[in-house]
Amino acid sequence: MESKQDIDKIDYNELGNGMFILEDYTGAVAEYTKAITLNPANAELWYNRGNAKYNLEEYEGAIADYDQALVIDPEYHMIYNNRGNARNALHDYRGAISDYSAAIANDPEDATALYNRGYARNTIEDFRGAIDDYAAAITIDPLHIEAYYNRGVSNYLMKNFKGAIADYSKAISLEPYDAMSYCSRGLAKKGMSDFSGAIADLTMAIRLNPQDVTAWYNRGISKYALRDYSGAISDYSNVLNLNPKYTLIYNLRANAKCNLEDFNGAVADYTLAISVDPADSFSWFSRGFAKNALEDFRGAIADYTKVIELDPGYPQIYNHRGSAKCNLKLYGGAVADYSTAIELKPDEAEAYYYRGLARLDLGQQHEAALDFEKAAELGLELAAEAIKKYC
Repeated sequence: MESKQDIDKIDYNELGNGMFILEDYTGAVAEYTKAITLNPANAELWYNRGNAKYNLEEYEGAIADYDQALVIDPEYHMIYNNRGNARNALHDYRGAISDYSAAIANDPEDATALYNRGYARNTIEDFRGAIDDYAAAITIDPLHIEAYYNRGVSNYLMKNFKGAIADYSKAISLEPYDAMSYCSRGLAKKGMSDFSGAIADLTMAIRLNPQDVTAWYNRGISKYALRDYSGAISDYSNVLNLNPKYTLIYNLRANAKCNLEDFNGAVADYTLAISVDPADSFSWFSRGFAKNALEDFRGAIADYTKVIELDPGYPQIYNHRGSAKCNLKLYGGAVADYSTAIELKPDEAEAYYYRGLARLDLGQQHEAALDFEKAAELGLELAAEAIKKYC
């Protein structure tokens, strides 16, 4: 059994430090606790235990230890940065900023504290403040890759895409194989509508990290913007292979298929989108459009009707359903739909025009003439031609 004299000879702090180095943070906390029991007025012991707790993600316990260290020694300035990190981990970003500011006040050349404060400021959408902090950190440490990258993030969020590209480019020059920097620069180029440049960067990001869903997704968007619909479909399919829950992709892939006139493929994708979210009126509408292109007019009507159930205040859907009914020679139903479209939007010239055509098929020439006249009055040239031809 150890005597008190033997215990006093044991340096629990050094034992804790050894375990900390070995990343045995639980063991380190135990040893630091023993040291604190013997010497509770030693600020360093509280600081060390706080660091071990931080690495165990026991952030509240870490903050409590840091607080106690500062009570013992208010001049223990190195604590502020670590306590700021713990507060940041607890999403207390303003508290973290306060701590980082205290660290910077003590040492204005502390690039780490400046970087950390920039990160916290960015999180609360103080992008200008974040950019200033990152710039200060870079002035002190011109090789601070993370500061360049995150300043790029802040610039991007401020829609300063040119500044973001410059920052990401600097980060890439310092670390040429960082997939995230290529992906982010690609997004900034996409923000400037430089879709070819975006594709080049996103391709590099994918080469470095084939699991990067964001890169595949945005490369697909960029290819779609350049009308490379086949390429977009391929990229969207890779997104779904990596993350089958990314259901927005079904709609995007279906849109690309529609542009290639692969309406059967589009219907299949819209159907998948609907199975995931039956309340998605856009998917019902789009599937109706694709079915109409396939001359499945009854199927189109059923889908348009579902859209109306979900969103009855959308005038255009009545025009589309009216058109499908005309294709089935259901002219009375078509007139009713065009009339509803007009009620919802009285200046809808096309609704008057197509209602006029449907009324002609019903033998209502006078009513049709009135519709054509109204459509012409609203500026539709086709209506003026219909008046000459039918009235």
